[in-house]
Amino acid sequence: MDVLITGCDTDRGRAIAEHFSASGHRVIVAGRRADDVELLAKELETDAIVVDTTDPASIAAANDQLPAHLDTVINVPAPQSPAGDPRTYTLADHATEWRGLFDAGLLSAVLTVQTLGDQLRSGGSIITVIDDAGAEGGAAASVKAAVTTWTAGLAHHFGIRGITVNAVAIGRGSEPGYVGLGSASPTVDAEIARLSLFLTTPAARHITGQTLHVSHGALANFG
Repeated sequence: MDVLITGCDTDRGRAIAEHFSASGHRVIVAGRRADDVELLAKELETDAIVVDTTDPASIAAANDQLPAHLDTVINVPAPQSPAGDPRTYTLADHATEWRGLFDAGLLSAVLTVQTLGDQLRSGGSIITVIDDAGAEGGAAASVKAAVTTWTAGLAHHFGIRGITVNAVAIGRGSEPGYVGLGSASPTVDAEIARLSLFLTTPAARHITGQTLHVSHGALANFG
């Protein structure tokens, strides 16, 4: 299976790429920061694409490096937020935060799918990772709501080609400070990688248009 993973200049993107590679799939790693992406590609003995997927011009410039055919696209956000305490943000800081999170969490995925959608093989998969949603009413929570709605709509469009479209989000059991299943639990990134891989398998072909949560089994175990 040929898999393009964006946001591979983040720890989460790296974890997903390593998991797919270890499972025997050919991964193409993409991200904004050249040093991080190229180092990961060298470690996995694969191809790297240095691209800012929030920027149409950058995607167009990298178009000749993009694969002609793919089985799976995994969108991993790489947000850039203003430094400092949000309680002291100026109006301009708030604008930067919201635009940055929407660009990284939603626009990046939209532009990637718009560019590569026709190159996906029938029976393939599109997976969008949603970052920690944070407090209700905040920018990150709004991005999650937007990605969830976009994912559901996109599933109808790609369903005619047998392509599944899903989102993977961080759930309650993985929130900082929540008493989950203990220190033996896998990391959030490891769980996201495993769930993403499952969604590409024949066993998950009936799952599409959904937002699934990585939660360390908290809802099942703690009600």
